[in-house]
Amino acid sequence: MRKPRRPPGSAEAHPRDSRDPIVEHEQRGGMRLERRLRVPEALAFFDGHFPDFPVVPGTVQLGWAIHGLEALQGRTAQVRSVEARKFPALLRPGDVAVLKLEVSEDGSRMHFDLEAPGETTRVFASGRCTLGKAP
Repeated sequence: MRKPRRPPGSAEAHPRDSRDPIVEHEQRGGMRLERRLRVPEALAFFDGHFPDFPVVPGTVQLGWAIHGLEALQGRTAQVRSVEARKFPALLRPGDVAVLKLEVSEDGSRMHFDLEAPGETTRVFASGRCTLGKAP
């Protein structure tokens, strides 16, 4: 008997060496998305980044923001450029972060922040993306 598949983002769906964060909560409204994420202890991207002090690479955090954009829009994102990206605080195994993203009214830009819950002073990542038109 096959095991039932779990939806992506649920805690049960994350096998060892996951590539995705655990989505604990999500809220959408119009052109905004907010997700509460937990970093899996065995995130695949920790391998080699760094052996004695694992951190989530900035490119992975940016990828999580783009995946959030795709979930919000229901299609593959057309990212043309990334601007003002910053990674001021380290995101580590087991950390919880809130991803907040907003798409401009005309759909040409996205702004995102990944911060500690309830703490606007501890920002893990932030940036803006210029978006292309859907094919």
